[in-house]
Amino acid sequence: MRGGNEYRLFYSQFRQHFHTTGAIAPSSLALARAITAPLAVAHSGTLRVLEVGAGTGAFTRAILRHLGCGDHLDLFELNPAFKSCLERRPAEARAPERGISVCVHVSDVRAMPSGDRYDFIVSGLPLNNFAPAEVEGFLHLFISHLRPGGTLSYFEYLYLRDLKRHLVQDAGERRRLDQVKIVVDRFLSRHHAIATPVPLNLPPALVRHVRVD
Repeated sequence: MRGGNEYRLFYSQFRQHFHTTGAIAPSSLALARAITAPLAVAHSGTLRVLEVGAGTGAFTRAILRHLGCGDHLDLFELNPAFKSCLERRPAEARAPERGISVCVHVSDVRAMPSGDRYDFIVSGLPLNNFAPAEVEGFLHLFISHLRPGGTLSYFEYLYLRDLKRHLVQDAGERRRLDQVKIVVDRFLSRHHAIATPVPLNLPPALVRHVRVD
């Protein structure tokens, strides 16, 4: 499955599973580059990287370009329809020949062992689609699985939360979006975070890199 077929798969899953897919198309190359930018910096020793909500592997491709011999990548994707796409990414990047180990988990990341620690976590989860308590839980989970000095990178669509808030008629949905904003803002206030806008994406996005010391 290549190119247009992947877009059709992604769009079909968006229509069937909007709550967990949350986008009409895979992330752009510009967004993939922006969200994996911390991995482009020189690092000593081997790396452990976690990608959550991997979808068809747009970010996976970019992550694998930055990894080398001895590095490990765990991919978590809840939707089994994306499994075959993700399983192709290591071969496309020649990961086995380059000494990179990759494990694809078709399961909820919240079920992963509590002792696992990573240098980098890249999340493609559509946080604005979840309940405030779920968003808080995901953010806490990510931080708890980072090693000291590690970085969490995630994104949200520019203005989408505010736009949805003004368009929806349901007061409960507006309240949910307001509470998600409060949860995210409170999280960002506790950590050092850098924001990078990515206009070349559908829709335009904002990447956040959160460093844990």
